[in-house]
Amino acid sequence: MRVFRILVSLVMLLCCSYSWSAGSVSGKVFKELTDIQTVMGEGKTEEAYTRLQTLLAEVDDDSLDKALTLQTLGYVEMARENFQQAIGYLKESLALNQLPEKVVINVGYMVAQLHAAVGEYDQALDFAEDWYTQLETPKPTESIFLANIYAQMKRYEEAIPYAEKAIGDSDKPKETWYQLLTASFFELKRYPKAAKSLQQMVENWPEKATYWEQLASVYVMLEDEQSALAVLKLAFQQKLLDKESTIKSLLQLAVTRGIPEHAARMLEQAFADEMLEENATFLEMLAAAYAAAREREKAILAYERLAPMSETGDPWISISNIYVEMGEWKQAETALKKALDAKLESPGKAWLLLGIAQMELKKFDSAKNSLRKSVAFKETTKSANRWMKYVDDMKRQADWMAEVKANS
Repeated sequence: MRVFRILVSLVMLLCCSYSWSAGSVSGKVFKELTDIQTVMGEGKTEEAYTRLQTLLAEVDDDSLDKALTLQTLGYVEMARENFQQAIGYLKESLALNQLPEKVVINVGYMVAQLHAAVGEYDQALDFAEDWYTQLETPKPTESIFLANIYAQMKRYEEAIPYAEKAIGDSDKPKETWYQLLTASFFELKRYPKAAKSLQQMVENWPEKATYWEQLASVYVMLEDEQSALAVLKLAFQQKLLDKESTIKSLLQLAVTRGIPEHAARMLEQAFADEMLEENATFLEMLAAAYAAAREREKAILAYERLAPMSETGDPWISISNIYVEMGEWKQAETALKKALDAKLESPGKAWLLLGIAQMELKKFDSAKNSLRKSVAFKETTKSANRWMKYVDDMKRQADWMAEVKANS
């Protein structure tokens, strides 16, 4: 309907501004058409239509009078939103071959627009191609009109040159023109061309996050993750990204590119700027990023922030693993006990690791007790049994050393 309203507005403008030469049309018809212009300008389309029908019955066939009357009837029907009838009248007017050349061009353009507005793109193209070839210097809006018809017909190869011409000929190309061009490149899978078009869109409309996201996506398709990451980072720094999925993609790209510390910093910044909710999903990403960056203390703090939000003891398992890597057995034991107080998918592994931590702390009886609980789980039975033997060996060695020391 928006297209129809634009056409109707154009009709009113034409009817109010278009004038005929009294020398090229009979006096009676000239006066009547001039009066009807005034009526149209006042919005009295019903009166204009009635008077034009009366006039049509009076004018001679194959005359300029008839051609102009039919043309005006077409404009009135457009204003009344009777678009098919408008097309019929305008085509009849053209068929008489009485209209001046410039008027023929304008009416042909109008017919093409009407066909396009009602979705009849094949018919629109018939008129548009002929009309366009008669233009000495096509305006950008005229080139993009033809590009749009081709695009609607899924003839993207033919749409692209017209869209590029419209953009190249304009001092201020419209956003929709770039959208049409970029979409055509996508349909043809010409991703390098789409990337260049999107680069221009980002430069012209930097506040539109969608274009930054699309540009990054194209770079991913081109397996240029470094450029994709650079684009998203720049958009992030300008606080343009507002979709969680896009920010997640940015973080994942940072990790993929081997710079997880960047992902962690950006996440912390997103929390601080309230761009993201500090929920379990993003806290887990934060902790994993810090862990991948070997920033263990910060990873532990992130997992501790995550733990109260988790329905399982998994964050404490992750914390215990970090402490084990650091050789901090006491902290590992504490974390594992907290994990076992919660729900775990593999409690046998937690009991096994707790037993190992307690053995390192020389808590041999506690270690044996934890390992016995691990034996009860099929997945850790063998490992737990081996560690129990090892604990017995370590306990005997510790007892012997203590005895030697006591007797020395």
